[in-house]
Amino acid sequence: MTSKTGRDGGAGTAGLLLATVVLVAMTLGCSVEPSAQQGQPASAASAALEYPMWETVAPGENASYNQRESLVRRGRLVYIKYCIGCHGEYGDGQGVAAKRLITKPRDFTRGIYKFRSTDSSSLPLETDLYRTIDRGLAQVSMPAFRLMPEGDKVAVIEYIKGFYPQWEERKGNRKRVPIPLAPADLATEERIQRGRVVYLATQCWKCHGTDGRGKRATLTEYTDAWGNPQKAFDFTRGQLKGGNAPEDIYRTFHTGLRSIMPSFGGDTLSRITLNGFERSLEALEAGEAELLQPYVAQFPADGMAVNEMSSSQRLSLAERNSWDLVAYIQSLRTSSSTRAAVLATSRTGG
Repeated sequence: MTSKTGRDGGAGTAGLLLATVVLVAMTLGCSVEPSAQQGQPASAASAALEYPMWETVAPGENASYNQRESLVRRGRLVYIKYCIGCHGEYGDGQGVAAKRLITKPRDFTRGIYKFRSTDSSSLPLETDLYRTIDRGLAQVSMPAFRLMPEGDKVAVIEYIKGFYPQWEERKGNRKRVPIPLAPADLATEERIQRGRVVYLATQCWKCHGTDGRGKRATLTEYTDAWGNPQKAFDFTRGQLKGGNAPEDIYRTFHTGLRSIMPSFGGDTLSRITLNGFERSLEALEAGEAELLQPYVAQFPADGMAVNEMSSSQRLSLAERNSWDLVAYIQSLRTSSSTRAAVLATSRTGG
């Protein structure tokens, strides 16, 4: 019994020792450099360790790892939820609600935008689209989405840009129009009266009227780039579509409203002259020319006098005239609300 047990124990010990030797040999074999294994070259040894299911993906190729593509997909969901009813599935302004709207929704497929901080030949900046989404547009069916999460606004902008096929090609050519801070003296009488001269000399009255609400206007109806009828804005009531702040009004003058209102950027407004004002005398009320004469006398006599100025002088004069025009437009804005104005009209039977 004793000798058998000894033999069995010896066999077990031998088996344990054999297993230990094999384990050590495997361990030592893994630590040897691939070039030393069985005389194989290093490249052949490393090739056996490659993972054939892995694939290198270049940045932007895979939508799952492309940040902008993820943003666009998120924007599509936002667009379907809030925008598709008016602007349509394809961004062409042909949503189911469009037929019932007087002012038609924007057609994004043509790359034409009215409210921009860029010149009239440029696409808007993303910040311009953000401002329109955030503020909305007064007096039309474009609501303000101030409570929309920031990320959703950014995402839907990326999606909307995709409706215009040439966006990526043209975005590098955008020219931003600088908008300075408004001066503090816009409410002064001199600013307002000089602004009245600018308003008349630039023929603003032909569309908006001599009083800012259509009186004596000769261009009362026209069509935009999409063939939709348009009417000139009444400055005396309601919110301005581009914004009511002085800088908003300045921006509108300098960028224009593409397809319906020209821009007065650069040194254009430096060319307000006595001769130009005289062409608008027909629009004045009796005795108004005499009242404006002290302010008209501050402007150059004619185009030749303007041409004799240096470039910096013309730009300086244009900026002053621009703010004067802003001051005049703001003076036309009624201090009462639209509701109060409507009630006053109904009481007087007008």
